[in-house]
This record gives sequence, structure tokens and C-alpha cells, in this order.
Amino acid sequence: MRLGARHLIPALVMLAFAGWCVASTYAVRPSELAVVLRFGAPLPGLLRPGLHFCPAGVERVLRVAATRTFTMPIGFEVQEGKEVPLENALWLTGDTNVLSVRVALQYQVSDPVRYLLQTGDAAGVLRRATETAITESLARTPVDDVLTTGRAAVLEKVRRMAQGHLDSYGAGIQIVSLALRAAEPPSAVMAAFQDVQDARSDREKLINQARGYANETVPRARGEAQTLTAGAAAERNRRVQSAEGDSARFAAVRTEASRAPDLFRHRVYLETLDRLLPRMRIYVVDPGEGGTRLRLVQSAPGRRASPAASGGVPTSSAAPTVERARP
Repeated sequence: MRLGARHLIPALVMLAFAGWCVASTYAVRPSELAVVLRFGAPLPGLLRPGLHFCPAGVERVLRVAATRTFTMPIGFEVQEGKEVPLENALWLTGDTNVLSVRVALQYQVSDPVRYLLQTGDAAGVLRRATETAITESLARTPVDDVLTTGRAAVLEKVRRMAQGHLDSYGAGIQIVSLALRAAEPPSAVMAAFQDVQDARSDREKLINQARGYANETVPRARGEAQTLTAGAAAERNRRVQSAEGDSARFAAVRTEASRAPDLFRHRVYLETLDRLLPRMRIYVVDPGEGGTRLRLVQSAPGRRASPAASGGVPTSSAAPTVERARP
């Protein structure tokens, strides 16, 4: 019995030592990093993936998935694979409209020591920081920008503001991305809100149609205006040149007339006759037997024609029509 007890005690000691060694051996997975606490204080280094020995009771190992990307729902929760909006997930926009916003947040652990020890509830701090950033960003943005073209800008503001809050808290978290799953009015006012959006869409449609008509009409009108302007300029130049030519001819005629006034007067007289006589009918009246009266101008119905005087009219070289009037 003494021999059995003598060998049992060392065996128990060795067994306890082996158990302590096993308990002091830690395996860090490839996607993890580990923080070692010695008597509650963190050691400066981090444990990389692999097997590590840390004395149990003296040191404590806290593992964290440092290379993994986590997803946190903001404004909704996932139930049976479906996104269910939260009733209190309502935010006020810059133009006093209320929206139900659902955001999917992806983040990584950037500093395992701060993540595990600084805040105590890193996930809760991340959620509150993100909700605060959403509140501040939407309060400065009109609802139209949130629902249409301003989504990317709003998400970038939220990410930048939330990351600033986390850095000030020392949370050791890095936000990777934000995805806006939905931004819509509450169900109680959905119909009225949709009517407003339809009216705005119709307004934009009419504005685009008007702009298209203006873009089509204005260039055509400008082209017609340029054509009219060019035509007017050409007509002006033609008339100015014609007037200048007439003025030059008149000046030349005046010069010749001043040199020989009688000869010029006789020439003008002959040229005038040459132009007028071919268009006239000449009557030759026999003065014998008391003469006669000729109606040279036809009068309008109901009016008396004035009688023409008798007499001889000189003939022209253009051989006008000659009629013999008989008494």
C-alpha cells in the first residue's frame, strides 16, 4: 500500500502538470489574432496564427477575428432570411420629411487590443456611432437627394462621420463600407408621398420637354435670323452701290450740262421724246372743213370725257400708229 501511494502522488502531479500544459497551449486560427493579458494587463505583442504557450492562471488569451469582415444591420433585423424594418428606425431629413432608412454596415477589427478592452461593448458603440452619423447627415440633406441622386454622397458622409466618432472613442474598428438597402417614407404616408413623387416626375418631364423644344427651336430661329440679317446686309450693299452709281452718273451729267446747257437741254428733249412716242397713239387731224373733236381719253362710266384740243403733233422716227380722223 505504501508503494502504491508513493507512486500515485507523482503520477497525479505529472497528470496535473500535463493538464496545466494542455490548458496553457492555445491555437490561433489563420483568420485570428490574439491578445495576451498577464494579470489583467495586455502585453505589447499580438499572437499570430499558430500554437502558443501561455501559462494558465498567469496569462489569459483573448482571440479576435481580425481579418474577417463583419456585417451589422442598422434600422432592420434579419428574420428567416428576410429583412424586417424596425418600427423606431425613422429619421428626419433636412426639409422636415420622415424616412425609414435601412443600412447594412460592414466593418473589420483594426486594433484588437482597443476592440477588446477599450469600450467593453464595441458592437454597441459601433451601432450608436453609425446611427448618430445617419441622424446628423440626413438632417442636412433634402429628401429628394436621399431618394434620388444624392445617396452615394449621403453614405460617404455617414461613413466619414461614424469613423470619426469611433476613432475618438478608441474603439479599434474600421468601417469598410455602407450599403443603403432602403430609404422610403413610412407605410402610413406612402400613398401621399408617392403622389408627390409622381407630380415631381411629371414636372421634370415637362421641363425636359420644354428644354428639348427650346434646343430645337432656338438654333433654327437663330439660323433664320442670320439668314435674314445676311440678306438685309446684301440688299443694303446693293442699294448703296446702286445709289452711288446713280449719284456718280448724275454728277457726270451735271458736269456735261454745265459745259453746254443748250446742247444738253436739246439732247434731253430728244431722249424724252424717243422714250415716250413709241408708247403713244398719234392722230393727224385735217384742219379743213371746220376741224373736228376727238375723244383722246376714255372716260369712266357715268363721267363726261373732256374734249381734246385739235392741232398737229410732230411725228417720231419710231413710226407710231397714224390714224386719219374724218369730220
